[in-house]
Amino acid sequence: MMYQEFDLREFFKRHKKRILISISLFWFLFAILIILENEIALHLSGIKVDPIDRLQYCIRWILWFLLTPVVINLAIKFPITRRHLFMDIVRHFPMALIVIAIEFSIEIPIIRYATLTLTGKVPPFIDYASIFILKLNIYLLLYFLIVGTTILVLYFENYSRSKLMAQEAIIKNQQLQSQLTEAKLSLLKMQLDPHFLFNTHHAIISLMLNNENDKAIKMLTKLSDLLRISLENHQQTILFEKELQLLKLYLEIQQVRFQGRLKISYNIDPKTLNFRVPAFILQPIAENAIKYGISSSSVAENLIIQSMLIDQYLIISIENDGAMIDFNNFKEGIGITNTKERLLQLYKDQAKFELKNLNNEFVIAQITIPVNEE
Repeated sequence: MMYQEFDLREFFKRHKKRILISISLFWFLFAILIILENEIALHLSGIKVDPIDRLQYCIRWILWFLLTPVVINLAIKFPITRRHLFMDIVRHFPMALIVIAIEFSIEIPIIRYATLTLTGKVPPFIDYASIFILKLNIYLLLYFLIVGTTILVLYFENYSRSKLMAQEAIIKNQQLQSQLTEAKLSLLKMQLDPHFLFNTHHAIISLMLNNENDKAIKMLTKLSDLLRISLENHQQTILFEKELQLLKLYLEIQQVRFQGRLKISYNIDPKTLNFRVPAFILQPIAENAIKYGISSSSVAENLIIQSMLIDQYLIISIENDGAMIDFNNFKEGIGITNTKERLLQLYKDQAKFELKNLNNEFVIAQITIPVNEE
């Protein structure tokens, strides 16, 4: 677990009050217990209580209270891990000695000054050195107690965050699966649309009546393939090559409906075919282009499908030279709204969908998707 990546400032900001209360309460109770223990021991031994000792205890634990954030910071920057347990503990010993030395270097001058003020004399430094040696084991224990408590808190914090991220990932995946299901249902609804099926059926019958059985069989095969591919895919993303195959089946059936009024051309960069795209992302866009751009025209109209790679982005566009869009009165339909939402869920703000008029000649729907070279 990488505690080095732990955001200390953010953690303290979120839990500032709780942390300060916990540290204060710990040192207050610890100091009270130590002072009571000392008072009881002195009382039982009949030794007179020295006010300097009381002062020294108070100053000592106040200093440890102030140094606790420093030790916490050291515990985060230099974590003790299971993999390098021995070396990590050894690495903390010099830091522990430095912290203890800082505490003594502040405590001793204060006590010497207080002793001089109250008694008119000060003990030799050798006495303080003895105290340092005698208290060293206790101070080391306190240092590692703070370090251990910090690691324990960080462990539970990281565990909670990991659990939360896992739950968010599950929710996100469920949302994506739900959107995929909706997209498939939308596609199936389009395929089963009475007008679409009636026109396709009518076109097949016309071919058969004109003894164009080969074309009729071809159209039935395409309709069957379209339904099969749309129902058998269960992935959130598919290869662009397969997505293009699905689109071609749909458009070839539509060409029969429009009896020569729909001309389709493809300008596909072969390098784009092996990149993954959201499943069923193109059919709703092509459907809108045909429904609003071409269906209303009585002359032959063009539909152009293009793909290209620019830097690390796959750009797919569907253009038509039918009716232009009046954006002043334009309202997004379900197809466009769902397309934008799926792109947002899959790629965050790295992907985008654009719909625009170009030179009053073409309406362009363009999808931009980030790709990773593998």
